[in-house]
Amino acid sequence: MSQFPRSRLLARVAAALLGVGLLALSAPGFAATQSLRPGLWDYALQTRNGSGPSMSLAQMLRSLPPSARPQVEARLRAQGMALSPDGGLQICLDAGSLVGGHPPLHLSGRCDVHWKHGDPADWSFRYACKSPDVVGRGSLHIASPTAYSSNYTVGGPHGSVSGQATAHWVAASCGDVPPLRSTR
Repeated sequence: MSQFPRSRLLARVAAALLGVGLLALSAPGFAATQSLRPGLWDYALQTRNGSGPSMSLAQMLRSLPPSARPQVEARLRAQGMALSPDGGLQICLDAGSLVGGHPPLHLSGRCDVHWKHGDPADWSFRYACKSPDVVGRGSLHIASPTAYSSNYTVGGPHGSVSGQATAHWVAASCGDVPPLRSTR
């Protein structure tokens, strides 16, 4: 695996987490037709920077300088996310985040998000944000109240990142992972 300059790697991790955050937050919109279980969710993701190699979040984090990891972890925790011991992502969706008919957005900047679904299990989304300027799109498939998957593409000043993610409900208790909250 080639080494990325630190700024490029940090931008890639940030774009991947932005895509995952939107994926995680898109699931509550499905609650109007079928309830997702509140609690702790595990996410596994693979991302690709432009036409580069596909990497898991764990691989990206191993490529970061050790001094950058606390910054990434603090940013995640502030948004209601944590890194799992195996290098995945954990998100706490409490009952409040699953009520209301729309997801609590945690995207940075001013964002417009548009949802579209052909049936209750399949959604597509697109969004555009200012400060930072990023655009994204993707699809989401709800398999059950305890599992869903997504594909996404995020584009911004540092290029584009695409990825795939799977989400699985872990437990009713989130333990020490704080509930996902909006930063807007």
